[in-house]
Amino acid sequence: MKLRRFGFVLLALAWGAATPGPAAAEDFSKEAGAFVQSLGDQAIAIITDASLNAGDREQRFHQMFVTSFDVPAIGRFVLGRYWRTASDAQKTEFLKLFEDMIVKTYNNRFKDYKGEQFVITGARADADSAVVSTNVVSAQVRSGQPVKVEWRVLKPQGKLKIVDVVIEGVSMSVTQQQEFGSVIQRNGGQIDGLLATMRERVQQQNQAARS
Repeated sequence: MKLRRFGFVLLALAWGAATPGPAAAEDFSKEAGAFVQSLGDQAIAIITDASLNAGDREQRFHQMFVTSFDVPAIGRFVLGRYWRTASDAQKTEFLKLFEDMIVKTYNNRFKDYKGEQFVITGARADADSAVVSTNVVSAQVRSGQPVKVEWRVLKPQGKLKIVDVVIEGVSMSVTQQQEFGSVIQRNGGQIDGLLATMRERVQQQNQAARS
């Protein structure tokens, strides 16, 4: 199952909320921008902390991910229409595998960190969320074009959460939904086929981490 690459993971659900007034929207935009900047600073600190072993680093990434991303909402979105037909046991296993798979994917890829940085270029609030725009710049190719990344942020239950990452106009949540849907279709429309594929992927990731 192919997963698209990016520094933190990805992914999405925008729920309806009351439309903020101009002042509230501006405050939310600033808050969301500071939140995304803090997330980037945390990630770089974890990556560059030489005192952490591989297990500790993955644990720190895991905590950062579940704290900063709305994992249940993202998981429901990427499973799409199959979420409604899944049993409670399937939903529970899916969310657990989804979380593990993404944390391990990006923890492994961060091993190749070469000093990439991201710079916040703006933030805006719309009817139900804030979008923080950033440029990801390679430390190795300063003269190259930065990668444009947008982070969609909601504030469910009073806490800021990332619900989607859009890279060069491509939503990671929509991409993931399409990939998961394809796996389910190839397995006769059965969610168990997706769960088996995800279990295998996590196992492969564990083996790669030990090698």
